[in-house]
Amino acid sequence: MPRGMTAYWLLPLVLFTIHMGCAVEMGDRVVAQIGDEEITVDQLREFIDGLPEDAKAETIRVEEAQNHLNTMINIQLLIMEAKAADLDKSPEFRARLERVQREKLISIFQDRSLEVEEEVEEDEVREYAERMGLARAVRLADIMVPSRENALAVLQELKNGVPFGQVAQKWSINKKTSAQGGDLGRYTTREHMVTPLQDKLFSLALGEVSEPIKIGGNYSIFTVIADSTIELSPQRRLAIQMGLKKEKKQRALSALAAELGEKYHLELDREGLALIVEKVRGGASFASETERNIVLYRYDGGEITAQDLTEAGHPLKGTALAQLSDSSQVTAFAERHVVPNAMLVEAALSAGIDEEAETVEWLENQANQLLISALRARLLRAKVTIAENELRQFYKAHAERYMHPEQIEVQEVLVETEAEALRLMEQIQKGARLGDLANKYSIRSLEDRDEEGRFHFHLFEEAFLGGFVEVAEKAEIGALTGPAKVDEGYSIFKVLSRERKRETFAEAEWRVRSQLRREKNRKAFNQFIEEVRNKYASKVVIREDNLKAAFGEG
Repeated sequence: MPRGMTAYWLLPLVLFTIHMGCAVEMGDRVVAQIGDEEITVDQLREFIDGLPEDAKAETIRVEEAQNHLNTMINIQLLIMEAKAADLDKSPEFRARLERVQREKLISIFQDRSLEVEEEVEEDEVREYAERMGLARAVRLADIMVPSRENALAVLQELKNGVPFGQVAQKWSINKKTSAQGGDLGRYTTREHMVTPLQDKLFSLALGEVSEPIKIGGNYSIFTVIADSTIELSPQRRLAIQMGLKKEKKQRALSALAAELGEKYHLELDREGLALIVEKVRGGASFASETERNIVLYRYDGGEITAQDLTEAGHPLKGTALAQLSDSSQVTAFAERHVVPNAMLVEAALSAGIDEEAETVEWLENQANQLLISALRARLLRAKVTIAENELRQFYKAHAERYMHPEQIEVQEVLVETEAEALRLMEQIQKGARLGDLANKYSIRSLEDRDEEGRFHFHLFEEAFLGGFVEVAEKAEIGALTGPAKVDEGYSIFKVLSRERKRETFAEAEWRVRSQLRREKNRKAFNQFIEEVRNKYASKVVIREDNLKAAFGEG
């Protein structure tokens, strides 16, 4: 670390505002001067107080204070260097600062004006969980066929009363499930199902059959062959409460935005709307200034333009604007993602929040942080490169970092009843092969095991294996274990091995590159700080007498 710079330097920057002044009180004594700017004892103490507890000593003596003071000096010199490079005048910086200011004004005005019911009742949690299918686990069976015509023929047989399992054995091209009558072999919850299937399958009642669903190049028909109510985990319950609070806040925000819209005479510009719809349908990216300035709404004090739409679309997944195809979709998007913020910013400006001392100071600190970030980014783009041989050397030197999670391999027979499990257990104890019994009796899907019941899993897959992971984790290697009650039935198994394998370079390459870049970035930036200290050395004066008077002799 250059010049005693403290280790927390590379944590998110804790910035400060340096004020001019001179006084004789201890807190006002100057401990450092950087050009025309001064750092006082009080400012240094305030900086130290704002640090995380693990970044400061319990009692601050002169040596620790010197380290913290050097960090403050480094920050101020980096700001000077950024301004010398005119980074504060760049369009990118100005746009980012304006966005930060808008977000702050919105946050403050919401805190002061938005009335949201914070309490979430247990009935609300239960209703939400039932509505979203979060308290339900289902066991599915499928019939996969190559064409829609085949799928319609399957549906007709099912409507004629032929059992689903029988139809699956006749029609399904899913070799892993057809022999078991389509049974996928395990329970699943909504959150562990791919998103496109969640609503379609969790809305099915027990025994109900889905419409044909195109998956890849084939068509699948599903049914629920079993379901159960599951207890909500504390994490899931908390997530539901947060989701409900978010819904309540969104409703309150919409109501407040509508009220402000009336106050500021918000009006849709239909000519601008038509132009924007035309551009969106044509795939326009609103790259030109003329396109960006198309007005969608007007209100007392400002306008909402196509640029506001594109900026609102950036944080959203996918190409949000490209999905809008008519005027109703464009206005719905604007009313959800653009109009409320525009109204809140206008209300905040009208209330003078942007001129309040605390807001002004906060914005100055944010501007400084953005400047240092821009300076750092420019430096690292110019200085840091990574060659292929460096990646491989780093991978070899830190082999212990690149390991797969522990993998447990088991061989198992899974059956529906405890009586059947005990009968098979007795056969194994008399010499029957576990693999032969698994091949003949196991109801676990062949999608998850081989014919003799062998499969492997990791501890993080607990949610997918219905209680089996917890039992297998405690079992001795090679010992016949069971019958163990799991969600799908009763399990008899042996743990064959537990091991952690090293990731190949190809598997670990992304993380290797990320970690190597982080190390090179840190070294390059620390070296740059040293160069900046040398460049501005004549402008930095540290008043060690005042530092010692304030923090003791050490």
